Amino acid sequence: MRLVALALAATALAHAPALWGGFLYDDLRDIVANPAAQATTFLERLPHTVRPLLKASYALQDAVHGVNAAAFHAVNIGLHLGAVVLVFLLVRRGVELAGLEDRANRIAILATLLWSLHPALTDTVSYVSGRSSGLSGLLVLAALVAATGRKARPWLAFLCAALAPLARETALVAPLLLLVFQATVGRGQPGSLRRAAPVWAGALVAAAVLAAMASHRDLVSFSLTTRGPLDALRANVFALPEALRLWLMPWEISILPRQPVIHGWDDPPTLIRSAALAFVTAAAIALRKRWPVVALAVLWTLMAMLPTNSVIWRVDPLALRPLYLAGIGLALLAALALARLPLVLGLAVAAALGTMSWDRATLYQDEVALFADATVKSPNEARTHLMYGLTLANTGQVAEARRVLEQALRLDPFLSEATNALRLLDAAAPVYSDPP
Repeated sequence: MRLVALALAATALAHAPALWGGFLYDDLRDIVANPAAQATTFLERLPHTVRPLLKASYALQDAVHGVNAAAFHAVNIGLHLGAVVLVFLLVRRGVELAGLEDRANRIAILATLLWSLHPALTDTVSYVSGRSSGLSGLLVLAALVAATGRKARPWLAFLCAALAPLARETALVAPLLLLVFQATVGRGQPGSLRRAAPVWAGALVAAAVLAAMASHRDLVSFSLTTRGPLDALRANVFALPEALRLWLMPWEISILPRQPVIHGWDDPPTLIRSAALAFVTAAAIALRKRWPVVALAVLWTLMAMLPTNSVIWRVDPLALRPLYLAGIGLALLAALALARLPLVLGLAVAAALGTMSWDRATLYQDEVALFADATVKSPNEARTHLMYGLTLANTGQVAEARRVLEQALRLDPFLSEATNALRLLDAAAPVYSDPP
């Protein structure tokens, strides 16, 4: 367990600056001023909320210590540390099942470190509102570890698979991730159907619960009526490669990633990306017997992105939180390559990622600095300037806020939020205020 202890210590250190952060933009609406996240009104609001397990975790903390930002951040880090242990166990198990017992520990520790220390995960760990990905991801991993062990734990697998989507609906992908595991490295494991059944059953129970909740039905209806499935798919043909690029170029990560330019179905950029995604998927499936760990890494990544980057429209097709689970596959691919080199090189890469995560976690201590960083990395994005301007206005930096909001309007003359914010500044009214 010394390897796990190393991963836990490095991860805790890299994300520690988040403990000194406060509540950021989305936190104020989703937690601080949300009756569904407060102990006294949680049960009353439960039938009308989304992600009930997530809200229950907020309400429980509210009951224990009130609105204490450091405590909320500590729980986020704790959830991530739990996921670190599960990623190590799952990766090592998969590598062993693939017949690479002599390299299992090295590959598993490298994959775990490259994943847990990657700065793309700071949006989940350092942002309190990112808990939906952290909590659901932990439960998905727990379900898979319970289902794939030498001795399967069906009731634990069922419980975790049923609870995970109640924290974030994208966790309904759990049985498909298990299918990927079983179709690649787990082909020789006995009792595949017996192992998978509890995870499928848990996901079906969760799906039924979510379908019975009006707020979740409204959420799906909004996405489907805003843009059709084909439009969503076309956008995600561009968003998915961009998300993978950010994983490979972590220095470009910001709280508001630059959204890709979306082309028509018959335009060459769309055709090229569609063909590339189809080829990679087909190649991984074809090679799953010859190179099962590689196939696991590729298919896991694509499957984990499926709930957010397929046929359901999202306002921002490119986002960081889907990489929380998908990044495990990407980290495993990198670990397979680095495992052939001296261990010190892999540890050096992990240390560099950890340093970047420390820097990003430090940014989350200061909302102004966080959005200023986004404008530097996406200077031609109107939305980053809008958010930076709103944050400046909220901290009383009126002249600078006006300059940034005017730049947002130059980039997008139809950005009504920037126009309204400038009118409020001219009237000396608050642009937006923190909830009481």
